[in-house]
Amino acid sequence: MKRLLLLLVPVLALLHLSSAASADPYVLQIDMFGDNQVPPVETQAWGFVRFFFNDDRSEANYTVDIKGYSGSAVTGADIRRGAAGQNGPVVFHLADGDFIVTAGHLKLSPAQLQEFVSGDWYVSLTTSFHPKGEVRGQIVVPDGFLPGAAAPPPAQPAPAGPPAAPSVTPGAIQPPNTGSAGLR
Repeated sequence: MKRLLLLLVPVLALLHLSSAASADPYVLQIDMFGDNQVPPVETQAWGFVRFFFNDDRSEANYTVDIKGYSGSAVTGADIRRGAAGQNGPVVFHLADGDFIVTAGHLKLSPAQLQEFVSGDWYVSLTTSFHPKGEVRGQIVVPDGFLPGAAAPPPAQPAPAGPPAAPSVTPGAIQPPNTGSAGLR
């Protein structure tokens, strides 16, 4: 029995570590499709940009992945400023062409990070077939993405003085005091 426990402890620890690593909250994937382009593009291509952010979200490694075309058709990938349904200027150039998968690194100033999470940036991939954009994905971050954003609100101070004693009718059966317990 002791030998079995000695074998199980490292296995359970490894499983715990691997499950914690697979639940990394700093990975953000933006999917790109032709019908998100402005105007929409009918295409067989689709892709994604996957960002791997550091703890304070000021830097990210990223990968750009395109499906449906050979690398020779791809001419570039960018992050652009523009709300959904609007085109805009390049904010960051992610990659030149001739790839189906590529990677890079991105640094965001505090002001750029605020713009990044605002929903007014998008990723776009260009090809020789559609030089103004083949596929596009709007950058939308989940709630709690920014460090400290998911912190609970500060505790409210306790009311001054002791709580009022409930009135009790002699001989009446009273339920137990459960505090506030969300019941009113």
